Amino acid sequence: MKKLSYPLLSLLLAYGCSNSTLESTQEDVNQPSTSTTELSLSSTSTLIANSTTTTFTPTTLAPTTTTTPLAECSKDGHGPPEYAEPLSSHQVWIGQLDSTKISNSELLVEHASVPDGLMIEDTIHIWWVAAEDHVIHHGTLEEDVFTDHGPITVDGEIFSGMVDPDAVLINDSTIGLIVLDGFLRQGPPGPICYLTSNDGQNFSSQYALLDMEDRFDPSVVIIEDTWWLAVGILSEEDPTSEVFRKEPGGVFELVATVTGGVPDLSYQEGMFRLLTCSLDGMRHQISFDGILWEQLENIRTPGCDPSTITGSDYFLFKMQEGTLPPLD
Repeated sequence: MKKLSYPLLSLLLAYGCSNSTLESTQEDVNQPSTSTTELSLSSTSTLIANSTTTTFTPTTLAPTTTTTPLAECSKDGHGPPEYAEPLSSHQVWIGQLDSTKISNSELLVEHASVPDGLMIEDTIHIWWVAAEDHVIHHGTLEEDVFTDHGPITVDGEIFSGMVDPDAVLINDSTIGLIVLDGFLRQGPPGPICYLTSNDGQNFSSQYALLDMEDRFDPSVVIIEDTWWLAVGILSEEDPTSEVFRKEPGGVFELVATVTGGVPDLSYQEGMFRLLTCSLDGMRHQISFDGILWEQLENIRTPGCDPSTITGSDYFLFKMQEGTLPPLD
């Protein structure tokens, strides 16, 4: 997320990336703690695109080749874990996306922001940025019991400065985590960094996927070795998202731009879905080729920061504390 003052951030969207206006107290998090919460969830719905609403002709851009991927992720813009007061009012909720509404929603994690998740076998794995230390945490939801396994490690260390996690299953034994790196550096944060893990808790940095100024909230899908990356560009009046594509052996090329920031990109049954946050709600857009996008009816929810839990029909989103949950 862009390093803006929190009042301005709230005016824009208050949805996307975690905020870097940190307050005071250091936390001793060298030993990750584990906590559990019991939930009552059901899985009954299937995500089906509804194409009966008004459509528009999107603006498509000529492919633009980005810079060659960096050999390494950021070496600066990191710091010790610190309490992030602006995130203390954020909550992560889980529910099911049913056409234009979110149903069966329940509070999952308090004092937490910018979630993403994967279903691996029968376990839902979730990553988010915690207010207590401004570090990405990893949790699991199994048989309605949620467990916070504490902060992740990156190259053997726990530190603040990586935010906006987006998870993707690389293969049967490797989890990829795409993050906005260098969040604490002076000036614009970046690049978008690619991490890998075989347990979801301990990660190794690989390389930068994209190093372009003012790109946030990455979301990735991989289809037959072709990578698709959506990133948000925040604006006070007109937040937008860009979609990039990288063929095997190539580099990321810009192929489309859509309305709304804080994107969540997913792919199911031959169709891309892109959810974004705007001042008039959560926008819902679909595409068969990732380039031409059709806008469906907005999704009714008081929160945003959308995240499809890949491999399931569950859905994560963020709300401010005290906000009423979506009505079923």
